[in-house]
Amino acid sequence: MIWVFWVWQPSALLVLCVCATVNGVIRRYCDCYEEDVYVQKDIGQHSFLPGLGPYAECRDITDLGSALKEVFPEVRSLYVLHSAASMPADLFSHIPLLEYLFLEASNLAMVSSKAFSGLSKLRFLKLDVFIDFSRRSASVTLEPGVFQGLASLEELFLVGMSLNLHPPALLDPLVGMKVLRVKSAGVRDVGELFCLLSPGLEKLETLVMDENEISFIQNRGCPGSKPWPTAVLSKIQNLDLNGNPVQTIQPKSLSVFQNLSSLSLSMVDSEVTELLGSGIGRVNDVHLFSYTPRQFQPTLSDLCALVSSHQVESFELSKAVISGFTTEVMKGCAPILKQLSFTSVPLPDLELAFWTGIDQLEYLFMTLSQLNNASFCSAGGGRTWNLTSLNLCENHLTEITTEQFSCMPLLERLLLGSNRISSLGNRALQGIQRLRVLDLTNNKISQLKRNDFEGLPVLEVLLLEGNKISGGISDGVFRRQHYLKKLSLGELDIIYQLYLDKLFVDFPPRLQHLLIDAGEGTNLYVGTITAPKVPMVLELRAKLMIQSYDCVNNLFPMVREIKVGRKIRFACELDFMALYFPNLESLEYSANPEAVDISYTTINQLRKLKRLKLTNLNFSKHTDPSVTFRNLTELRSLVLINCRLNFLTRSMFTELVSLRVLRLFSESPLILLEGVFIPLISLSILVFDYVDFRCECSNSWLLDWAEKSRNTQVVLLQKQQCVWHYQRLNLLATMERLCQTEEDFLCYVTMAATVCTVLCMALGYRFLHWPCVVLFFRVRGWMEHRVGKKWWRKKVMTEAEEEQLIEGEEEVRYDAFVSFSSRDEAWVLGVMAPTLEEEGEPRLRLCLHQRDFEVGKGIVDNIAEGIYRSRRTVCVLTRRYLRSDWCGLEMRVATHRLLSEKSHKLVLIFLEHISPFELSAFHRLAKLTRTRTYLDWPEDEDERVTFWERLRRNIAERDADELQDQQEAS
Repeated sequence: MIWVFWVWQPSALLVLCVCATVNGVIRRYCDCYEEDVYVQKDIGQHSFLPGLGPYAECRDITDLGSALKEVFPEVRSLYVLHSAASMPADLFSHIPLLEYLFLEASNLAMVSSKAFSGLSKLRFLKLDVFIDFSRRSASVTLEPGVFQGLASLEELFLVGMSLNLHPPALLDPLVGMKVLRVKSAGVRDVGELFCLLSPGLEKLETLVMDENEISFIQNRGCPGSKPWPTAVLSKIQNLDLNGNPVQTIQPKSLSVFQNLSSLSLSMVDSEVTELLGSGIGRVNDVHLFSYTPRQFQPTLSDLCALVSSHQVESFELSKAVISGFTTEVMKGCAPILKQLSFTSVPLPDLELAFWTGIDQLEYLFMTLSQLNNASFCSAGGGRTWNLTSLNLCENHLTEITTEQFSCMPLLERLLLGSNRISSLGNRALQGIQRLRVLDLTNNKISQLKRNDFEGLPVLEVLLLEGNKISGGISDGVFRRQHYLKKLSLGELDIIYQLYLDKLFVDFPPRLQHLLIDAGEGTNLYVGTITAPKVPMVLELRAKLMIQSYDCVNNLFPMVREIKVGRKIRFACELDFMALYFPNLESLEYSANPEAVDISYTTINQLRKLKRLKLTNLNFSKHTDPSVTFRNLTELRSLVLINCRLNFLTRSMFTELVSLRVLRLFSESPLILLEGVFIPLISLSILVFDYVDFRCECSNSWLLDWAEKSRNTQVVLLQKQQCVWHYQRLNLLATMERLCQTEEDFLCYVTMAATVCTVLCMALGYRFLHWPCVVLFFRVRGWMEHRVGKKWWRKKVMTEAEEEQLIEGEEEVRYDAFVSFSSRDEAWVLGVMAPTLEEEGEPRLRLCLHQRDFEVGKGIVDNIAEGIYRSRRTVCVLTRRYLRSDWCGLEMRVATHRLLSEKSHKLVLIFLEHISPFELSAFHRLAKLTRTRTYLDWPEDEDERVTFWERLRRNIAERDADELQDQQEAS
């Protein structure tokens, strides 16, 4: 039964053979990830948004349709980088849960209608088209209805697309949009975008038109003398025109905006007075930028007038030149202003007492302002300032003098990073007892004295890295900082012992992050400190050394995460230091591979370890990698970067049953032995950052595993290269071309041959079955007649007997062989046979299979013998005749004789009317009816006399060739 099914259904066999090979897929363009804290740390993909669940990235795409099929339907955040010219409809319909979509294109020309159909839950959409420096925007056509169905979209970001190619009702479907940002769209007039806003955009709050070509702000209305959509614009809270060369602002042009939360403008040679006359109402935050440096030079009095008239609470000025910065002028900014920010604004004539005119100021930011003195308190004449945050980073400050910030009792954040501060004066930080964050990074502080931080009892964050502290650190320097949560020390350019217990006296119980950056020869001692009450992160850099007798202490058991730089000798005697951190959950260790004198196998004792990142370890010396990863049953993320591993074997990963993320980077040759990843039963992501593969067929198992593994996403395998004859080639393409194994080839050939054989048998049975049967019996008869019997006769018979037998065999016994269906037997035996054999002259002898076939002989033999011993063949045609296989065989044998012997004649009798359409399926019979005369059985009895006469004459008369042959024989 099975064999018969395959004979008749060859296409089904072919489909099953193809489907059987597709067990898995190597994703060539898109990588999909589940949300995981270890994925975020060790892969750090572009589109990862915490709390959204699965996300994906697709890069270097030319065919969007086929590439995006690799994205899982459950993905909720997607980043796509492509070079396709168009985006067709229903492109993302198979990802219905998508909420955040980032699209970056380099060659986009058209986005089709309904390109984003099916994304009913999409909340954020960024469509970014790369443009070169010669163009301000790209010619991208957005067809009408492109945003149809995006009712849940809250934020739309269009970059690099010209607005003049957008249809008027482009944004109508986005009824839930809150934020619209149009960047580098070639907009010259704000009205071009305003007029695209339909009345249905009632939830729109933020409108950003940055980096366009807007130089004039004016209200000329919309095309067709229509006014701006006032109902929508009046509800906007945030208006951003930053990055535009605004030169002129016409009066009352912005009067529609009466209650803004924030306003951002870039200005060129324009006056603040124009903004004052624009009709704009109250603005909480104002950000003014210079389009190009020093082309915007407002006066402080104008700025204060702007602040006062529009009740501005937060004002920011960037890349401009300001003059007249005096205390008297600053009084014009009172009493509303609470936050003042200057970035890249030179303040050479700044009066340090300026703040006394606005002593209610809470936030002051003066970065990149060339300040060389920050003695605000001494200039204030003893007045108290309500400042809570002060940022003076990236200036020219050289020192902090005694009680320099004492007039700021409410100060909580003091940022002094990237200055030139070399020392802290005596009691320099007194009077700011509420300070929680102090940033002194990247200065020139060379010494930390005992009383430097004495006046900061609630300090939580202290950043000192980037300072070459060569003059020493006094004992007890941090003794008052009991609330400290984060501390960074360095660069400790000193050759001596660093005692943590002496720095703190009482170790801060809430310390969560400790960074120590020390020079060569610095020995670290923990000492006898009390254990912290919270888990902490320990980060060690440079060439710090930890003494062996101090490895057992109260600090190390509280460390949950440790980061060790490559120059650290992280060892106690000959034991790797990790042994002394029993509760460690995350370890990042970078070593010097050329100076290895310890074994790292003690890593296997960190049974609680969940994340392990090893860089530049030399496993070829003193370390057995198969032992290093034992017992790490809780490990979830493993990153190996240039660890001098020659092989990755199955025994290395036997006990990593919880591993979910494995990331590999190896500049030296790395051989992956077959089945190495099989023990990793929980592995979900395998990342090949860079692996020095060889173009050898021994690696072909990796491709098979990647295709068949349904639970593991293999990332960046499509971008890996291998070495072949001193050339680097794409790994996948090269392996597919070179490494088709003999077994695979034989399997392919066998399967192909089987399919072809089955197809040929099915087609042969359908079209060549009966011709082959006829040919077989004809050949067999010819062989018996010409070879077999003649040979036998020569051996046994006399010549006379042979001639007599041949004449007997070759004689014609019948006048006609009658081919008919068994269901027409009554007419043939009851009407036709008596009429032709018993009535009229000449009387004919017919060959009828019920009467004349030899009993015991095969049916096919009887048919062939009957036809070839008859001068004529008469076919009685009915619909039943056409459906009979045996009648078909008789027709084929008779036709074959007709073609081979000119003397034979085929007579066709239609016993019933058969239409040409019904005959068209029987090609041989239809051809005969078109080329030969045939007889129809008449319904009228008077016409039947003529029918029998014509039939008898056609059967009885002989052809001229036949008579001539008979005369020559006589």
